Amino acid sequence: MTSILLIRHGIAEDALPGQRDADRALTREGWTRTRAAMKGLVTRGHRPTRGFSSPYRRAMETMACLQEAAGVFPMETSLLVVPEGNPPQADLWLRGLAAEMPGGVLALVSHQPFLGELIFHLTGRSLEVKKASCTVIRWEDGAWRFEAQYQPAELRG
Repeated sequence: MTSILLIRHGIAEDALPGQRDADRALTREGWTRTRAAMKGLVTRGHRPTRGFSSPYRRAMETMACLQEAAGVFPMETSLLVVPEGNPPQADLWLRGLAAEMPGGVLALVSHQPFLGELIFHLTGRSLEVKKASCTVIRWEDGAWRFEAQYQPAELRG
């Protein structure tokens, strides 16, 4: 059984004139709250063995917060998890990763609307995906199964 932590990036700055969306960083509050949320996620026993992040700055900074809390694990970026990503394509990719790492915990840091669409595609659940939240699913017996959703305030608890 492979678990996947579907994490939305933390609070990011508003775009400045002429700034690309991909270059928006976490705010000071975003760093603080995201660090606390990722620490809470690890405290609940969710320690990644591998990670993938959107190449957008705010997602990579969120992944850095998770690595601070969990310790270093292999991480890379993927264009499959950008805001306009394709859930069916990501599903096939995730199935391949689950086959490669049975028993592993994969962290995936991404954005809305992609994460909400992916969660619905994989589990049939329509969930609110707040910033610095985590939805946990698992690959078991050839299917994706919903395990839990942690709101950021709950993780920071």
